[in-house]
Amino acid sequence: MGTYTDLTVAGYPILESKSAVVPEAMTVFRETDRRIFTRRVAQRNVLVWGDPERPDDKETEVAVEYSCETGNVIDRLNVMGFTLARVRREFELGRQAELAKFESWAAGDEDSKWFTDDWNLVKGLTFDSYVSAFETVIKRRLRPVPFDDHKNPGLDPFVKYLLGDNDEYLFGFFGGDIRLLLRVACELVPIESRVIQDITELVHGGYYGESDPVCEIVRKALIAGHPENSPQIVLTEGSSDAIILREALTLLYPHLAGYYSFLEFDSARMPGGAGYLVSMVKAFAGAGITNRVVAIFDNDTAAREAVRALSIISLPPNIAIRHYPDLDLLREYPTLGPGGLASLDVNGLAGGIELYLGTDVLRDDQGALIPVQWKGYSEALKQYQGEVVRKAKILSQFEAKLARCKRDGTALQSSDWTGLRKILKEIFCAFD
Repeated sequence: MGTYTDLTVAGYPILESKSAVVPEAMTVFRETDRRIFTRRVAQRNVLVWGDPERPDDKETEVAVEYSCETGNVIDRLNVMGFTLARVRREFELGRQAELAKFESWAAGDEDSKWFTDDWNLVKGLTFDSYVSAFETVIKRRLRPVPFDDHKNPGLDPFVKYLLGDNDEYLFGFFGGDIRLLLRVACELVPIESRVIQDITELVHGGYYGESDPVCEIVRKALIAGHPENSPQIVLTEGSSDAIILREALTLLYPHLAGYYSFLEFDSARMPGGAGYLVSMVKAFAGAGITNRVVAIFDNDTAAREAVRALSIISLPPNIAIRHYPDLDLLREYPTLGPGGLASLDVNGLAGGIELYLGTDVLRDDQGALIPVQWKGYSEALKQYQGEVVRKAKILSQFEAKLARCKRDGTALQSSDWTGLRKILKEIFCAFD
């Protein structure tokens, strides 16, 4: 007969599968989301199992599930490319394909009465009206066929459509990947709610062992199938950039750390610099790498001059070029030049990784910001290249801050992570 498992969003069942989890749905979890605990059988989800015969029954079971906060699932779906903009776009593409199907039927069948109602409904169904109907379904806990909730009086026609007999489209959503629908569902519930894949019955039925890393097993099986299922590769100008960004990602956005892979400079014995990063981008493009790749350059003159070499070639859509973003701190930053010390806007001129490590590590022993010193001049861009001085001191102070925040989570609130958060968000949005 087989055993079923359900994925729920804020307690509402979105996806049911038999004898195994749906691999694509499991990409929103990591093994750190796995929970094994004891619960009363009567505490099972009533939308899945129905009301317990005896609510006060003390019988218990060992439950196994993957559970993640909805806000974190939204972040994960976004970095995999399942943004609301994409969801909207694919919904409309699917709707147009459905309309074309009805049109072809009408052209080849004199009697179109049997599908006219469905045709008219799809004509009037916009993405926004779909979302509104889906929100009603989730909030009112209405269940689709084979349940009879679609027969409730007074339901909006679009709500009835979602709850109807939709063999081809789950909840009538025009899109082939379950993560598109999951992204919509997550947007309609509180971000502090949970997305849960309960595999308890699959474990009890012997389909998985209680200690099996189910999430990791199915994720690895998917990686060969599509780049959305494998980590994004982040390329930086140097080893310090890669190490710092990896550490910051793990500390600030731990739920996204497994979705990115940073190139190891030291193990590969590779040089650094903007020019070498340009060469790596060209090599990745020429080799036909299918992973999504984010090449993130410094926010300085050397990087902007080097990137000009990429403007004359056609990069594949899975490679994104980004720079460290401008910072308010750098709009009036102390600089050293022939005329002495002066505060200038160094965005686009001297924005190396060190200037993004926080004001709490950019100050010297007297509390003054460690200045930028002007170096070479770019004839092509007609601007100077600058670098912050005393880099070793800055990196040492950053390492101390990082260690402090790792030991004590409350130290995050009193530390300045503005710059690194902005860089990471630039990476997160690279394919928007």
